[in-house]
Parts: sequence; C-alpha cells; structure tokens
Amino acid sequence: MERNIDEFFLNWKNMKNKNPIILSGPPSVGKTYSTLKFGEINYKQCIYINLEYNPLVINLINKEMNIERLVEKLCILYNKDIDIEDTLIIFDNVDNYDKLIPVLLRFKDASKTYDIISICNSITLPTNNTSYVGKITFHKMYKMNFQEFLKVNKQAGLASFIEENYNSKRKIRYHDLAFEYFIKFLVVGGYPSVVKKYIDTKDMNKVLIEQHNIIKNINNYIFKNYDGNRQRIISSFISLPMQLFKTNKKFQYGSIKKGARQSEYKESIDWMKKHEIYIKCLKVKKISRGINQAADDTSFKLFLNDTGILSSLYGINYDNILDRKWHKHLDALLQNYVASTLYENGYQVYYYESEGKASVPFVIQKLNTEIIPIDIERRKKAKNITQFTKDNNIKEAYNFTFDNFSKNGNIINIPIYAIHCLKNGGR
Repeated sequence: MERNIDEFFLNWKNMKNKNPIILSGPPSVGKTYSTLKFGEINYKQCIYINLEYNPLVINLINKEMNIERLVEKLCILYNKDIDIEDTLIIFDNVDNYDKLIPVLLRFKDASKTYDIISICNSITLPTNNTSYVGKITFHKMYKMNFQEFLKVNKQAGLASFIEENYNSKRKIRYHDLAFEYFIKFLVVGGYPSVVKKYIDTKDMNKVLIEQHNIIKNINNYIFKNYDGNRQRIISSFISLPMQLFKTNKKFQYGSIKKGARQSEYKESIDWMKKHEIYIKCLKVKKISRGINQAADDTSFKLFLNDTGILSSLYGINYDNILDRKWHKHLDALLQNYVASTLYENGYQVYYYESEGKASVPFVIQKLNTEIIPIDIERRKKAKNITQFTKDNNIKEAYNFTFDNFSKNGNIINIPIYAIHCLKNGGR
C-alpha cells in the first residue's frame, strides 16, 4: 500500500552525502514493511539485519572498526554482492542497541556514502554527547492518516481536492463523499493491517478481528519491553475507553480502580506516552506567555494513538454510528481523532479549562508561536472558544465541524476530515 513515507525515502535516496536514518514510531504502523518495500523497489539488493535476534552480527558490528571491511563481511555473511552503490543496509529493532549512534557515525564519517536505515519504536539519545546532530536524520512514522486512507481506497483525487480547499478555505464540492470516507476511517483507523483487511474484504467483522490482533500486539509489546508492574500498565490501558466516555474527559486514577493513586501509575503512563501508544493532553488556564508556562502537568487527558482501536474497544456499530444512541461514543472518537492527528502533525496538544465551567477541547501552538484554540462542534456552534479568544488576545480560532468550510468572525469552520492538512508551522 502506498504510504507518505515512500516520498520521503525517495527524496533521501537522491541526496548527495546523505545521512543515515533512524526511523522511529509506535509498534505495528508499518515501519519495517515500508522500509523493505522501498529497498526492494529502489535498490539492487538489501541487507536486512534484525539486531534483536542476532548477537553474532552485533558482535561483528561492535568489533570491526573499519567500515569498508565491515560492509564486505556483512555482504559475505548475507550472501550479497559487494555493490555499495546499489545496496540498502537496514538495521531493525535497534531500540536496545546502545552503540547505535557511534556505529551510524562511523558509517557517516566513512570515505564512501552508505545508505543506512535503522528502525525502532523508541530511541534514547545520549545526553552527554551531541556529536550526532546534523549527521543522523531522525524521522517519525505513524499509522495511516486520512489522506493515505483515501489514496489506498483509490480516492487520490479527493485527497488532493481536500488539501487544495483547505489551503484556500473554500467549500469543497465533494464534501458528502469526503465525509462518508471519514466516518469509515473513524471506525477502521489507520493501522496498515486493519486498513488492508478493510480494502480486501469490506467486512467490518473481519476488520474488528484484525483490530483485536493489533491490541494483542500492543499487549505483547508491553509485556516484552516494560520492566515495571505490567498489571498496572494494562489496567490503565483498559480504563481509557471509559475515561474518554465521560463528559469531562480528564484522566482520573480512581477510574482505573478504587483507591488508585498517581504514584502507582505515573511511571506506566509515562512509558506508554514515550512509546506513543498514549497521547497526553495537558490542561492550560490563562496564557500570559508561552503555552508551556501555562500547562498543568497534574491535570491531563489521555488518548489512544488510533481511533479505530478505540472504536473496536467500544464495539461501535458502523452502520448507525451517527445515531443519537452512539452520541457519547462518537464524542470520544472525535476527540481522540483530533488529538492523535494533531500529535502526528507535530503538535503538543493541550486543553483549556477555566475556574468556572468554560472549556475548550484543544489548544495548540504553531512554530511561529501563534496560539490556536480548537473546538469540535458538529454543526458550526463554536461558542466555547469565543471567550477564550478575548481573554487571551487570540486572532484566530478553528472549529472542526461536520459541515463544509466557512468563516464566522475570527472562527474558521473546517471539515473535521481535513485536520491532517494542519501541519505544524503552516495554516
């Protein structure tokens, strides 16, 4: 399936004096598949090295300091031609390989240019040595976004229309069609194996089974990599659907189990955030300076990194998801969708809550320091952000809606399916 990262890889391949890549992101989003596919299409050969199960190769990489000799030995070991000009070397599962940065720097500083991609879920960088800056390219990969979902459903033209109309803020003629696909995406989600199952079968029961397989994979990943109290981390994961089902979606430790305390669960929540299974949305009050200074780390919401997984945990009935009986479930899915999409676009997400009852679901800050409050109203009734914009001298606010593009004063109404166009640093 076509992914946005294909273009990134191709641009990188065509660079002169390119850096090695460290590709990171949550488990099961297609990092290894996309990298291998890129290598197979664009190189004569790939040397794929899974460092998780290869102690002999790790020992070889650690001991052989001469990069040319190292590559020759790897080619012999993996029965490949010694053809550096047309070879992609892939190191997979490098999360716990503590010598990764020095090894990649040796490749970068070698007399020849080597095409190297390292794959991990999460990377811990050295704090006392920044010699890698400018010499290694770091790139994030997430699940499919709505644009990619449209493309694999043979709707590339619709994806282009949405982006063009987002940039101009003009009504899109194909709004109903775009919204129909958005509702499908809301329930299916963006994990590649789930999307493929939907495309191949159009059977939502089989989609649900594949979503449950992803949940099993997440649980296995936790048990394999988390060293703390595994029951607590699983309990916090299980509690999330109910936390988001509440009208006030603030995360409450007592909802995990009676008497639960922050000291018991903070470590596991931080671990899930680091590995990007959770998205943490911090509370802000009045913003007098930067948004970071206004954030309250003790009050937060947690969202899952995929709305399709949340939908499967709710047991959503796709055929009548827009009916009133699913109102609270739909509200949770929409907030989760907004949070995960903004996060994947490079934003730290916040929410606003005053001492009274006034609240705004999301607040973001762009790279140019502009602060944007965001509401989610299905029929252009964005009342909550009006007072916030006055109190904080905000020039512009966004309302993600079920309707088409429009403007009401300083509030821009944007179809909720167009959020993926809101890149950090752009409009």
